Amino acid sequence: MNYITKLCISLYCISIVSAQVSGIVVDAYSEQPIEGVNIISEDAGTSTNADGVFQLDVNERSILQFSHIGYHTINLTAINEMVVKLEEKVIDTEGIIVHAGLAEETLQRIASSVTVFTKRDIKENGSEHFQFLTDYIPNLNWAGGTSRPRYFQIRGVGERSHYFGEGPPNFSVAFVMDDIDLSGLGMAGIMHDIKQVEIFKGPQSSVYGPNAMAGLITLWSATPQDSFESNLTATYGSDNHYRLGLVSNVKIIRGLSLRVSGLKNYSDGFRENISKNTTNSNKRDELLLRTKLKYQPNEKLVLVGTAMIANLDNGYDAWAPDNNQDFKTYSNQQGQDSQKSTAFSLRANLGLSERMDLTSITSYSETDLVHSYDGDWADDTYWYNNHNFDPEVEGWSYEFFDSNEKNRSSLTQELRASIGSFIIGGYYKHLKEQDNASGYLFSGLVTEGKGIYDFNVLAGYAQYAYHFSSVLRLIGNFRYETNKIIYTGTYLGYDAALPPVKFDLEHGMLGFKGAFQYQDDNFTSYYLSFAQGYKSGGVNQQPFLAEKNRPFRPEYIQNVEMGFKKMMDNYSDRLTVFIGNRRNQQVSVSSQQVLGDPNSFYYFTSNTGSGQLGGLEWDHDHVITSNIRLTASLGYLDTKVEEFSYQMDSTTIGIGGNKAAAMAPKLTGSFGFDWRDESGLFARTDLTYKDNYYFSDSHNQISNSYFL
Repeated sequence: MNYITKLCISLYCISIVSAQVSGIVVDAYSEQPIEGVNIISEDAGTSTNADGVFQLDVNERSILQFSHIGYHTINLTAINEMVVKLEEKVIDTEGIIVHAGLAEETLQRIASSVTVFTKRDIKENGSEHFQFLTDYIPNLNWAGGTSRPRYFQIRGVGERSHYFGEGPPNFSVAFVMDDIDLSGLGMAGIMHDIKQVEIFKGPQSSVYGPNAMAGLITLWSATPQDSFESNLTATYGSDNHYRLGLVSNVKIIRGLSLRVSGLKNYSDGFRENISKNTTNSNKRDELLLRTKLKYQPNEKLVLVGTAMIANLDNGYDAWAPDNNQDFKTYSNQQGQDSQKSTAFSLRANLGLSERMDLTSITSYSETDLVHSYDGDWADDTYWYNNHNFDPEVEGWSYEFFDSNEKNRSSLTQELRASIGSFIIGGYYKHLKEQDNASGYLFSGLVTEGKGIYDFNVLAGYAQYAYHFSSVLRLIGNFRYETNKIIYTGTYLGYDAALPPVKFDLEHGMLGFKGAFQYQDDNFTSYYLSFAQGYKSGGVNQQPFLAEKNRPFRPEYIQNVEMGFKKMMDNYSDRLTVFIGNRRNQQVSVSSQQVLGDPNSFYYFTSNTGSGQLGGLEWDHDHVITSNIRLTASLGYLDTKVEEFSYQMDSTTIGIGGNKAAAMAPKLTGSFGFDWRDESGLFARTDLTYKDNYYFSDSHNQISNSYFL
């Protein structure tokens, strides 16, 4: 019995010493599981799985060390069913993966000027829409005239509007959400359940084609995970503002996960309409629904599908003769600025071997746009009381209403193969846009217009990275693209049909980029690049133009960049210096269309201009203590549109250019202070600055510089 007792005691002691401890490791901020956390004790070790779960045979009184790249290492006493929360060291540029290129790279390694906002940045900035992030991005601006930003400018290059008659839906700055091209449709940039935003500055045409001559904005929503997640957010504010958000993530079966998110946002628009006695004529009434599926049956195949509905039923009542003093308007006709988009995308990645992968990206979107406004800005009562304009005396009423309705459908298919350091791919796009407008069109020559643009795009591209040594590499890529455009337009004047327009054109364009990159150490890198971007040509819609002036050619930009990036445990710096040259710049000019007819001078787009740009971009992130973080950004931009001349009428020569580009502030910057307590409580304050800039290339009106 004595031996049996001793044996039982020994087995009991062994069971205590080697008891199995289990638990889960999550991010302290997002509470999402962290995969790959290293867990070690004196004589054992393991790591967390994809669900953040671990098991380890240790004594419950043992000390466990938890470590992961980008997180603070902590030591805890082992207990069963542990819940371990790791805190980020800093926004770790080595750990941030940039997804928008031909191959995924870390922010530290990518040879481009890129600003990245993580899910944490978006939440702490309180950014409900991409609009609220723009002030933190060096050398990025956006044009007003809509209820939400649709059009963006990077380094002074980009469209400011897209009214009827302003040409095809070609844009200098691409706007992409979950592989869906929404360029010119930036109203859909709602930040709900967005995990990362990436802004590339400078030509990106070799990756994204003609809509990325000046840069690229990409938004990535959260990918379905194997763990369960559900949360509800609610916000209430002044001017009848409320915001309700829902996210739910579930694992359906092994390898298949579903994520559903929805958002409803409303505010009455901060305007009081005196004429209609309402307070919601400038409302924002926005709904976003998104569903994502991730299917990963094995380690080689990953499928991610996204379906999205965005319904932004916004009013538009922003103009007033007194420049909106006291936020009051006087319009008697309701304006609208709405966007209804239905879209889906499917990305498939197949690993054929350790060195070869295939990627397929399919997307489809259909969007209905309405932009309308009271063109005279007021009712008869206002004009009579303030300007003594009496319709009964004058014999006509001062009433003008402009409306533009668009329907755009877009189908894209991309196939890409990567073999080691070599990438090759092909791209197809079919886009059709129908445009219906009424109002004061083409300087009053047209009262109603209908246009149809039909695009077919084919492109091939390749990229290769050559390593001279372990610290020096050369990355080169190119893209050749052909565009075929068919335009058909019909017009009405005052009770009369006008000449229809039908025009076809086709052109080829070449974009490329070459970059040397030097990795000084694990924390420091430098790069030097030369790139060419392009923007497609198009068809002038003016019904009275001569055929020789109907088409305009592609525009090109050539850009040289030098960059420096440094990432340490408690701070990161990214500095880029650039110069660029615009060729065959698309500008608005006029000329005589019929010889001998002095009244046949009409405005149209022509490849008359050229321009230069140069400047720098700096992003800084500094963790002072584990609770205090500072962020800063600075953009300097010097632009010039070269002088050009054009015939305004039979006797007058117009002079354009010879000034800075429109929407190109010379100086932009931001500074942020962030404090966060271990309990999860945080506070943040920001200061942003934007220098003055020209509103347009066609006049000399300048904005005021401002701090926010």
